[in-house]
Amino acid sequence: MSPEENERLTRVGPGTPGGNMMRRYWWPIGFTELVTDKPFPVRILGEDLVLFREPGGTLGLIDKHCPHRGASLEFGRIEEGGLRCCYHGWKFSADGRCCDMPAESPGSPLMAEARLSAYKTQEVAGLIFAYLGPDPAPQLPRYDNLYRTDCIRRIGASFEYCNWMQRAENAVDQMHSIALHAAVYPQFALKRPDVDWQQTDYGVRAAFQIPDGAAKVSHFIFPSHSRYFGARIGDEASHNCNLRVPVDDETTLTFFIRLREAHGKGDQVITAGYRDVVRGEYDRTADGWWDLGSRDQDRACQESQGLIADRSRETLGTSDRGVIMFRRMLGDAIDSVERGEDPPGIVREPRDDMMTFDAHKVRDGEVIEA
Repeated sequence: MSPEENERLTRVGPGTPGGNMMRRYWWPIGFTELVTDKPFPVRILGEDLVLFREPGGTLGLIDKHCPHRGASLEFGRIEEGGLRCCYHGWKFSADGRCCDMPAESPGSPLMAEARLSAYKTQEVAGLIFAYLGPDPAPQLPRYDNLYRTDCIRRIGASFEYCNWMQRAENAVDQMHSIALHAAVYPQFALKRPDVDWQQTDYGVRAAFQIPDGAAKVSHFIFPSHSRYFGARIGDEASHNCNLRVPVDDETTLTFFIRLREAHGKGDQVITAGYRDVVRGEYDRTADGWWDLGSRDQDRACQESQGLIADRSRETLGTSDRGVIMFRRMLGDAIDSVERGEDPPGIVREPRDDMMTFDAHKVRDGEVIEA
């Protein structure tokens, strides 16, 4: 890949080809349980914003910096009808309008000029999603891990200090499991698998099978999410969805949803919140392989590729077919948006049914784990 193409695919800031495409999707930005009576700073797609909830429950997502003198609204006070800046008391509604300037004359024309960008939000399954693109906004896809009701749902998030594309590529690189995750998936350790990658209308379906083993089916949801079933050693099996959010060009925030059967306990949402991580620091454990803790194996490899991987130095093989497929899809999606078309996976028409995935294990044509 040329350095120029790498720039085109990886950059997500306002006005960039990749950023214009990524703004066509809904992204998780926070947890319902943690957005209460204080403003919450949010950085996404290279934009600094602030999220707040009015006393009546209305959510607002607006520019972080007051247009008066640039003070951060994360220090503001939430009031009925909006958020008030701590510096000079200017107040902004959830749609970005300035509705009060205490030190200015009543009816000042500044009121109409002092407007902030404001973005749409939705709440579902304990998560808050945002849409930063042009109108009309698409539907928030009804992924099963978001909308199932007969379950216990555990949600959380963790930062990774590298470009989002490195994180997304990991989801279509099934081959890395036989090496990097040898200690936690010993049944796969250094066994050459047969992987069938199929492009779908939502992304990529991958069936991974080792000799004399069951096929493991997983899904990549374009542009950066994954949906799979399973567990590493020491974990209870669950239906998993990882939502990888580009914070900026050099940082990613991955939200996870772990879904397990309720077994008559009723619907539950358990908010684990944010995991504290430091770039370059990883859990180390003597496991006979790489001595990397299970939760840090992917992060260590992807952060070690650099803040933005230099793909012009790669040597790809036939086992990288999933990665190559994703990169082609990504370039095509950017082209589609530049032509005024929707990228893959955009849902325009409302629907009541859930978007389900055959994330399971199969042996001899029969589902043995789901």
